[in-house]
Amino acid sequence: MNKTRKRVNITLPPKTLELINRVSKDSRSEFINKAVKLYASRLERTRLKQKLKQAYLERAKEDLTIAQEWEPIERELWEKLGKEERF
Repeated sequence: MNKTRKRVNITLPPKTLELINRVSKDSRSEFINKAVKLYASRLERTRLKQKLKQAYLERAKEDLTIAQEWEPIERELWEKLGKEERF
């Protein structure tokens, strides 16, 4: 047996095994290896997107507070700039 691989026993429904046999160009082991890696990668991406979304939502509250604090100053500056352009 190849030292870079470990033998495991799994059970699959007959229809799943038929599907693997029908669509796989590789050995069953290689097909399952690729399928697990693809599925795991998608799960990790989904989890990362969820974490980022949560972080963005949490940060949005803080960003809104900061923007509201600076709004009067920005408005005053824009009003001054508008008056200066008229002259």
